[in-house]
Amino acid sequence: MPVLLSRGVKALPFARKAKLQPFTNTELIYNPSFKDTLATLRSYLNIDKLIHSQVPSIPVQTIRRDSIESDKDDCVFRLGHSAVLMKIDGKVLLTDPVFSDRASPLSWAGPKRFHPLPISLEDLPHIDVCLISHDHYDHLDKQTIKQLHERVDQFLVPKRVGHNLLGWGVARNKIQEFDWWQSKRVGTLTFVFTPTQHFSGRSYKERDWSLWGSWVIQGSESNIYFSGDSGYFSGFRDIGERYGPFDLTLMETGAYDERWASIHMFPEQSVQAHIDVKGNVMLPIHNSTFDLSFHAWNEPLKRLVREASERNVNVVCPKIGEKVLISELSVTENQQAWWD
Repeated sequence: MPVLLSRGVKALPFARKAKLQPFTNTELIYNPSFKDTLATLRSYLNIDKLIHSQVPSIPVQTIRRDSIESDKDDCVFRLGHSAVLMKIDGKVLLTDPVFSDRASPLSWAGPKRFHPLPISLEDLPHIDVCLISHDHYDHLDKQTIKQLHERVDQFLVPKRVGHNLLGWGVARNKIQEFDWWQSKRVGTLTFVFTPTQHFSGRSYKERDWSLWGSWVIQGSESNIYFSGDSGYFSGFRDIGERYGPFDLTLMETGAYDERWASIHMFPEQSVQAHIDVKGNVMLPIHNSTFDLSFHAWNEPLKRLVREASERNVNVVCPKIGEKVLISELSVTENQQAWWD
């Protein structure tokens, strides 16, 4: 069973963490050297200056709060990067919310947002469930959680991520921690925390002290897979066998590089992962908002669409803020290629 944090749980100091075993992947031990970590950190903090002298013009559609509240059909909205707002079975869900200008521990350095938010924090409707995939800064944002948590009923998070939320003011009874394959029922929805091939840590000393993963979201009419971050691995086939087929996959497609190929997929691998989990339509996330690698911002979508076309995979690439009705999923051929 998933763990509801008790009153005795506080932010874990390093002394207590030293007594705990770090988490590991099922197929790979990702253990970069300290030198490799510093090189990645330098590129991470300066990549937006190195690649683009001008911020790309990315189209954004404004999301109206009353429109979300009145929606009766299952739908999803891309907010940017891996933040996705959903209305499933009448419940409002939010994944990996990052509303800050930078995906960074620093307010003055690090990858800066390319585009404005399609909806502000203040305009968000009440959130029934907020799902977190792992603790990296581009998925778990301190300022966003501090401003948002009073309007969220439940946070479903990986094991040992709860101490971060507690430190930011989230009530204990709102936080539930999950190990891989654990599930929870919320009304007519079922949430299952599933494996990925990645790592965790908000500092070098915290490497792998908390878990990472993906989420299965099963509703009355819709079955959705949210990938979080992952390298390509056989676990996708396991997820597909257990919980597929999926009407829609929200699949990581972006921020890849040969130096971290084992823990971030290339677009062609993202298509294969979608096939492995038995997805019907794929919606690529983790792109077009922050520069986290050396490729051009729109390269992931170009490569994805080309690979999907060659393999007869249905892809939907909505603009930031554009509504996608799960019952009326369109495919690439019917869309404007706004990323060109």
